[in-house]
Amino acid sequence: ETLDGVPPWHPDDNIVVTLAGDECEIGKSPTWTIGNWEHTIIQIAPGETYKAPLLARNERQAIKLARGVLLDVSYDGIFKDGHWETYVVSTPNRAVPFWVDGNKDEFKAGSDGAVMVYMKVTEQALKETITDMESGPVTKMEGPYMEGRPWVRCNEPFGEAFDDIEFYNFAGMKIQENDGKHLMYMQHWTLREDANADAYHNGHPFGEIHMALYTANKVSGMQTFLPGTQNLNVIPNPEDATSATWFNNDDPGVQISMPWGPGVGHGPIWSINPETGEPIMNCDGAVHYPLHRHLISANGPANEPLRYTMWTAFEHPVEHVTVPLNMLTSWPNAYIQTSEVPDCDAEPPAGPVEAAME
Repeated sequence: ETLDGVPPWHPDDNIVVTLAGDECEIGKSPTWTIGNWEHTIIQIAPGETYKAPLLARNERQAIKLARGVLLDVSYDGIFKDGHWETYVVSTPNRAVPFWVDGNKDEFKAGSDGAVMVYMKVTEQALKETITDMESGPVTKMEGPYMEGRPWVRCNEPFGEAFDDIEFYNFAGMKIQENDGKHLMYMQHWTLREDANADAYHNGHPFGEIHMALYTANKVSGMQTFLPGTQNLNVIPNPEDATSATWFNNDDPGVQISMPWGPGVGHGPIWSINPETGEPIMNCDGAVHYPLHRHLISANGPANEPLRYTMWTAFEHPVEHVTVPLNMLTSWPNAYIQTSEVPDCDAEPPAGPVEAAME
């Protein structure tokens, strides 16, 4: 039986983290090292403050909220009642840094409390690159229950369309409330720069935010369609294109890209109700997304040896990803958020990922 929130292609090898519960002012998990990055799950009771250990001179820190609000952590949020509020999500369709200033060592929760993934990495680690899947950062995986957990090449769960793509997945962590209710799932991926891109996909029952740990180049990041638009200069696929990289690549809609550096991710790319900030749902009850994927194809010469990008996918239940209305706009032609409503009578777009999961 697959646990709630755990992807069906790796029901095993996941780590389950259960929160301490409301009786604790501060709950702190063990620390896991993932690709040289330390990850600790912190639960903060309403109005309480987590005091982080002092950073070493060469350390940097970043956070990803799983639920709730943090006060005065960064300026990537909304100024309200005398405080800068940081949320689980940020402005849609934009690159978003998750870094927190190194002088910040107090993390105060708002009135509903907060749960965050607190991350640390050294500047020396950020100067490393991933050039194979047998050495370097991808082997720096430490902490409880981490021993022996494998990186899995994506042609194993997703089929032969991925045979020519150096694309790997590492089973992650399921974070749940003290009563067992699912809160967030986080898993990890790598993609080699000669892949150009992975496959488009759009079938998610959750709100998904990504953050890069290492990048092969400064193109590497999210690519997504802007529904309701038309690209008058769309380039057709090559006649001999067969890999998953080309599937839907010549769709006539306009696409945008959000490049990442380490510690940088993106805001929501799913469809959002502009009146409530809530996700718009598909006809089958999943979150409605445009086709999207990871783009990694740069114009300059490839690195020698070839490099991989490594990133984390943070997968949130729908109830935790409502976007504050002050991060959205309905001003004509501004196009900050995607607000497409699904046509339940239309044939849904297919792709190699969805086909492999049927």
